[in-house]
Amino acid sequence: MKTALIDVGGGMRAVYGAGIYDYLMDNELYPFTFGIGVSAGAADVATYFAGQRGRVLRYYTIYPKRREYMGLYPLIKYGTFMNLRYIYEDLSLPGCEDPFDSNAFLSSPADMYFVTTNAETGKPEYFPKDAIRNGDLTILEASAALPIACKPIRIGDNHYYDGGISDPIPFRKAFELGADKIVVILTKPKDVRRDPEKDRWVVKALSRKYPEAGKAMAKRAEVYNREMDEMEKYEKDGSILVIAPDDTCGITTLKHKDENIMKLYGKGYKDAEKIMPFLGE
Repeated sequence: MKTALIDVGGGMRAVYGAGIYDYLMDNELYPFTFGIGVSAGAADVATYFAGQRGRVLRYYTIYPKRREYMGLYPLIKYGTFMNLRYIYEDLSLPGCEDPFDSNAFLSSPADMYFVTTNAETGKPEYFPKDAIRNGDLTILEASAALPIACKPIRIGDNHYYDGGISDPIPFRKAFELGADKIVVILTKPKDVRRDPEKDRWVVKALSRKYPEAGKAMAKRAEVYNREMDEMEKYEKDGSILVIAPDDTCGITTLKHKDENIMKLYGKGYKDAEKIMPFLGE
């Protein structure tokens, strides 16, 4: 039986997933054949497969407080509100403060796919596990590059944005890859649907330089909401388990309060208990 793990990210709300991963690592549970990571979820799944307990949590509790992480300082110095270079290079590369263990990740038995959105075509692209090699974490930057908050990331001849623009919940891709059972980690309650009005100003700004990505962004809410509705039937037949918080504790994509971040982490840690019974192990 092939089992898949999907993490859709969600900015600071992805601390919910940090709780899930720490629970799994605390219990030495690595039951997945492959993972698919979207946005912040790409780095988080990869860190779990690398077995780096506590690392995901640190990236939502310690480093966001630093001026280099996001805000006015990187906006003035680098022209970007969120400093992906600081997150995935200055902190994460070999020899840095909190390095990602790429060797452990690459030697782990689970396969991995990183979801990105091609800025020129507006289509999703799924990069394989070996996109991370020789300590190069550019693919993690690309998967998490939110329009407006970040500049697009160049890989080869193309530019890429956050994978959540074009394929926010890639469960269909997981089925295409042969998954029999899929665990999907959301960072908002299951009954929440996306409001297209919230994306309009981003669509307008994005479309000036990348019109196809702008079109994808304009359809993002429709795609997300349709995927949420479709997943319900797969939940009923037992092929998908959706793990989601009952409340986001006031945490948004780019903002959080210290007193609430551990509450959401704790919800993830507790909800992770559902995974192994679902997989039948």
